Amino acid sequence: MVQPRVAVYMPAYEAKKEHIRPAVESVLVQSYTDWALLINDDASVRENVESHVQDYLSDPRITFCRNSKNLGIGANWNVCWQQDTMEQAREGGLCPPGAQPLREGWVRAHSTTAQGTLSLPKGGRDTVGGPSTQEFVAFLFHDDLWEPIYLEHMLAALDANPSAGFAAANHSYIKEGDVSRAPFYDELREFVRQNVRPGLHEHPKFLHWWLQRGLKPNVIGEPSFVMLRRSLMEQVGPFNASMMQFLDSEYWARCLLHADFVYVDESLGKFRVHPGGMSATNEGQGRGIFERFQTLQTVVAGLPSEERKFGNTAIVHALSGMIGQYISRRKQGKNISRHGSNGLRKFVLRHPILTLLALFKWMMGKKT
Repeated sequence: MVQPRVAVYMPAYEAKKEHIRPAVESVLVQSYTDWALLINDDASVRENVESHVQDYLSDPRITFCRNSKNLGIGANWNVCWQQDTMEQAREGGLCPPGAQPLREGWVRAHSTTAQGTLSLPKGGRDTVGGPSTQEFVAFLFHDDLWEPIYLEHMLAALDANPSAGFAAANHSYIKEGDVSRAPFYDELREFVRQNVRPGLHEHPKFLHWWLQRGLKPNVIGEPSFVMLRRSLMEQVGPFNASMMQFLDSEYWARCLLHADFVYVDESLGKFRVHPGGMSATNEGQGRGIFERFQTLQTVVAGLPSEERKFGNTAIVHALSGMIGQYISRRKQGKNISRHGSNGLRKFVLRHPILTLLALFKWMMGKKT
């Protein structure tokens, strides 16, 4: 069987029926129809995700799968897209650690990026795990929505720009309930409108600009509105499953070390902002402070040697801002997760001069 050109992955966790069904339907109504959808439930307990989507599984393009135990957000993303890669690796004698024999074209695997097992799929298709001819990967979170022309227009942008490893689309936000950060999304959309022009962006130049800003805000956007060439993902590797909040920005930054990207300035979808969403949960716990700094170190280490000085300047600037952010959250009585703080401690020990420069920069900024 010839595989579709686009693999669509829907990582799900405790997906409510009123959220996931519209998400699936937004895939079904796509004007571009050469796609396959995998819904992968990360061992939900409160919601019976399979029952929510059961009546869609008669479509041979849609498959449901469930992790045998909860892996976490980043590992679940990796389980989705790496199933093809793992089977190809097995056929080439590069089987991931702990992988078990295949059955019906699917991978039951423990890998270093996804600690858990996959149950066999339910649905009409058994080819998603087969040798991949799917050129493109698109994620759609279980509570987000695509416009009917999303796939068509994203593919057109990538086809027209061969040097682009990925495409990002403009999108709007659906705000539900009391979410403290809701105004942030309006500000983010306006910032992108003013600073990210439509069309192709050369990766060294764009990455330099983003580094100068400390890799904030997330100008590329949420994964639901980014389409990637599979070849780029195989080059860049898995998402950093140890991260909770910054893992999408971290991945885009690593992609920009290798490839250009194209920005599609059309509102091609809707990101749902609600109190139960991971973005709201992570912000409430302050998980992104240390993860952003960890990302900066990763990116600077990946720069050509002649650009490291520029990278270190960006780190000092970001660390100075991080000091202020940390103190501000403390004064406001907000949570500050220690997740990822080991990377900061190691940096301080290895680079005391850069740390002192950052502290001095913060103190001078406080006086002005």
